[in-house]
Amino acid sequence: MHYSAGFTKEKWSEHEMYIVIELMKQNKTKNEILEEVTEKNLFQLRSPVSIKNRYNMVYRRAAVLGDELQQHFLSAVDYDRKALTLYSFLDVYRIPLEFYWERIVYKYELQESLYANDFHYFFEEKANTDDKVSNWRPETIKRLIRSLSLFFKEAKMIEKVDQTKYSINPIHMTQSLRTYAEKNDPLLYSFTVLEKVNEL
Repeated sequence: MHYSAGFTKEKWSEHEMYIVIELMKQNKTKNEILEEVTEKNLFQLRSPVSIKNRYNMVYRRAAVLGDELQQHFLSAVDYDRKALTLYSFLDVYRIPLEFYWERIVYKYELQESLYANDFHYFFEEKANTDDKVSNWRPETIKRLIRSLSLFFKEAKMIEKVDQTKYSINPIHMTQSLRTYAEKNDPLLYSFTVLEKVNEL
């Protein structure tokens, strides 16, 4: 998986994921779902172009959940849905996934807080080892940091303590989702303990 700055345009999109998954469960094709979303303006966006752009991102994230987690998403309580929304983001994009392991889990294991500078240092490290990242403009990095912090804050994994400091918290899940994750999905399960879990 290559490094991509594509997630600068990502939104949390929990509601949109619900809409798309519901339509997927009716065995509609990707194009049929897009048509329905556009015709009924289910995302409540102004133009067909912005609907299509958002739809492609949402569809990709909804698809990585697979059948069982999609089903759980539809019937889930709020905090399970938040966990699955974050999971879909990390599963699709390499940078957020590496930030999760290399900063959030690492800092939590050391019982340290996360600081605003940690986001910048992370991208500096990546720029030193990857030509693509080193060519990203400062404005791109700023937008990526905004997206990263948005997703982890929405999932309640990080919480702002002051201007520069965040506390780090494992995500609460219902017993049924936690049990499923423990048996089937190390990444999802790791959200509840914030430590590296053995791959299946």
